[in-house]
Amino acid sequence: YDTGVEIDNLPMQIVDTQYPKTFFYEEDLHPEKTMNVQFSKSPFTQPFTILTWLKGLKIKDIDKEGYTFDELCIKTKPNGAEHKFCAKSLETLIGFAISKLGKNIQVLSSSFVNKQELYKVEGVQNLGDKAVMCHRLNFRTVAFYCHEVRGTTAFMVPLVAGDGTKTQALAVCHSDTSGMNRHILHQTMGVDPGTNTVCHFLGSKAILWVPNLAMDTAYQTNIVV
Repeated sequence: YDTGVEIDNLPMQIVDTQYPKTFFYEEDLHPEKTMNVQFSKSPFTQPFTILTWLKGLKIKDIDKEGYTFDELCIKTKPNGAEHKFCAKSLETLIGFAISKLGKNIQVLSSSFVNKQELYKVEGVQNLGDKAVMCHRLNFRTVAFYCHEVRGTTAFMVPLVAGDGTKTQALAVCHSDTSGMNRHILHQTMGVDPGTNTVCHFLGSKAILWVPNLAMDTAYQTNIVV
């Protein structure tokens, strides 16, 4: 972890599209499928998909208190399916992505529509099985939890919101769920770690690094930090 930056653990205000909580199966990711995407609402919420990869966290009432940077990034060790890094600067964030994917990479982000949770899938584009996800932590100080998870495939998913607005999202499917939190996986999907492939969307405060696919969106993202 990069040093020299003091983390303010006080939460920032989150928006409706920041932290999706919806998990689904890969067979659900197809054109014409209607997806009901649930988003975290608590002011202390950290990205839900980070918590699914952390084990040994003290269970907290997140309506009253949140997890600190030390609890998320230092005290919890990565499991066997995950390589993680908490970045306190854009330079170190990019450095971690390059260390895993090489220099010929591009960065993408999701763009859900505020105040809407119902979407229809227009298409699915496979981005490959090499990806680094970086989730903006819910602190006033800008910090990202980045990780590369074994057995992960990324997808770009054009969507149509309930009011007809077209947008796009990023989805990742994990075929290796052996390192996921058993309690959360049971709560959301009713399955055990290491069994079914499970997928989830990335929110508007996360970015996805993938090898350059010669797309027009290379090195372009709508993320707001």
